[in-house]
Order: sequence, then C-alpha cells, then structure tokens
Amino acid sequence: MTDQRTVRDFSVTPVAKYYAYKTTEYVSFTAAIWILFVRSQGLSFAEVGALNSIWWLALVAGEIPTGYLGDRLGRRSAMSLGTAIIAISTVAMGLSQTFLQFAVVYAAWAIGQTFRSGSDDAWLYDLLEETSETHEFANVRGRATGIGLAIGAVTTLAGGVLADVANYSVPFFATAVVTALGIPVLLSVPETGDGGGDFTPRKAIRVIRNRLTQPPLRSFVVYFALLFGVVNMAYILDQPILRAVAVDLGIPESATNTAVSTSYAAFSIIAAGATYRSGWISDRLGVRRWFLVSPLLVAVSYAVLPIFGPLAFPVFAVVRGVNNVSGVLGNQYINDRVDSVGRATVLSAAGMLYSLAVVPFELAGGVVADVVSPTGALALFGGVLAVGAGVLWVVERPI
Repeated sequence: MTDQRTVRDFSVTPVAKYYAYKTTEYVSFTAAIWILFVRSQGLSFAEVGALNSIWWLALVAGEIPTGYLGDRLGRRSAMSLGTAIIAISTVAMGLSQTFLQFAVVYAAWAIGQTFRSGSDDAWLYDLLEETSETHEFANVRGRATGIGLAIGAVTTLAGGVLADVANYSVPFFATAVVTALGIPVLLSVPETGDGGGDFTPRKAIRVIRNRLTQPPLRSFVVYFALLFGVVNMAYILDQPILRAVAVDLGIPESATNTAVSTSYAAFSIIAAGATYRSGWISDRLGVRRWFLVSPLLVAVSYAVLPIFGPLAFPVFAVVRGVNNVSGVLGNQYINDRVDSVGRATVLSAAGMLYSLAVVPFELAGGVVADVVSPTGALALFGGVLAVGAGVLWVVERPI
C-alpha cells in the first residue's frame, strides 16, 4: 500500500514539483559551517545567540503579514518571493564580516523565510484537499522533507570540503544558486485554495483568535513552542561542540570543517529517514504519544552531553530527527483543524509563536555557554524542557 501511494505521489505533476521545490529548500552547502563561519569573524557565543534572536524576532514580525499575503495574493507567489529574498541573503551572508552586517542579513533572511513557512504547507494541504487526500499530508510532506535532507547531506559534506579547500564564502555562493532554482519550479505549479480576495486583515485576526486562543490548538501551540525553543538552542552550539570533539579525537585542525560537515551529513541522512517515515510514525505511534515522548527524549539526550564528548554525534542526530518529525506532525495537527481560507495565516501565526519562544532560550543559552560550556548549557535547558512539558500536561493536556 505504501509503495502504491509513493508511485501515485510522483505521478501527479504538482506533487512531484512540490518534491522538487522542497529539495532546493533543503539543499545547503552551509549547514555544517554556518556558526563556524560566524565565530571565525571573532564573535562570541553570546553574539551568536543575539544574531539568532534577531533572526527569530524578524520571523515573529513577518509571520502574520506574510502569511496574510500568502492567503490574499497567492501562496505560490509568496513562496517565490521568499525564495528570491533568501537567495540574495545567502550571497550577502558569504560577504559579511561584522556583527552589524550579519544582523542585517539574518533579518532579511528571516523575512524571506516567513513567505515560505505558512504558505508551503497550506499550498500542499489545499492541493491534497482537491483530490480528497488530506490524510496523505504527513506522508507527502514527510517524504519530501526526507528526500531533501538526504540530498542535502551530500551538499553539506561538500560544503565542509569547500570551506577547508577554499574559504567559508564559497559554500554560501553555491547554496544561493541552488536556492534560486526553486523559483522556476514554483512558477510552474498551479495556485490552490479558495482564493483570498475577501480575506481582510480583520478576518485574519479573527481567524487567529478563534483558532489559537481556544482548545484544542491553544495548549498545543504553547507546548510545541517550548519543545521548538529548546531544540533550536542546539543549532547555535552543536558545531563548536562537534569541532572540539573532533580535535579531541585527533583530527587535524585543518580538517575540522570537513569532520563537522561529515557529521552533519550523517545527521541529515538519519533525520531524512525519520522524516520520510513521519506518516508511518503518525499511524503507528500516534501524534499524542509522539509529543508526549519527544520532550523527554530531547532532555535525556542533552543531559548525557557533558558526560562523554563523543555522545554528541548520536545526540545531535536524535535531536534533528525529533525536530523534523515534530514539524511534520505538528503542522498536520493544525491543518486538520483549520479551513482553507486562513490556513496559511494560522500556520504563520503558530510559527510566530514558535519563533518567539526560541529567542529567550538562544539568548540565555549563548550566555550560559560562554560562562559554563556549550554542553553544560544544553544539559541545563534540557532539564527546563522536561519540567516545563510536565507542567503543561498537568495544567491543560496539549493534545
């Protein structure tokens, strides 16, 4: 049955193009060297945390307006504009040298991402709704993400090699080219949904209020935001941790970028496998049990990091798998409870709350990492996640 569904997905042209678009989104030569590049310019962990906070705050500022534009003007157009902004920002990133330059690029990149974040899932869900196959959302999105991550693993490894052989800027330029390829793919797909000509800002606010401030989405969004915030802390600390472990294992300093990128490639493949099977996880384990177990899994994984350095490799693989699968299942859960008109707006509003949750964790995490250590910071906030998740289950069951 699964094989037949897979064949059918690829035989439908719009869905096949969705797979192609998601591949250009996930392919990146910079994933494994991003933080190393920023740190190489002399920035501290606290400054890296501040930059990431600028990213998340820009996401917060842009999520609802760009989600609204996606509903009103067309999701395909919104996704194309976002892709163009990200491609330009990627080039600018490779040319940046100071905190201020990085801050501007981070903010622009985040705005570009907001044009994608709500619109792509809403577009896919509407596409499946036209053929009464919305139950396939987790399968299709999970497979698309899995394929993108698997291909991205190859470019991640190549990016580390490029950084060692040439310099840090080259991987960013290469990524910009691949990202831009998503624009013609998007322009070739059909628009979907009921149309948003009469979807006014007032209606958008009403939809958000009605959906996100009442059960069942109210407590779920808060719970997911906590998980998302703590998980994303890892992305400002994992590259320095992996680089330090590589040096401790005897890898020459001149080859550490390649070592980190090799680790990232392995993480991507593992996460790709987990994400590809998101639909299977939803069917077998269930969304409720997944979100009950995943915070505990992340907390335990973080707790073991200070004990034995090489455990960083399986820990960061697990964290990526949890993050990606949770994203698929979380958006499926919201999509199932929102009408087509307003869907991108609600998804973007939820994304705004998730982004806002990351800011205090990355700001505090950067400071703690400078004072204690990166692994100590993750262990501490893993405990915060476990306790916080438990409290939320007691106060109001999130799902």
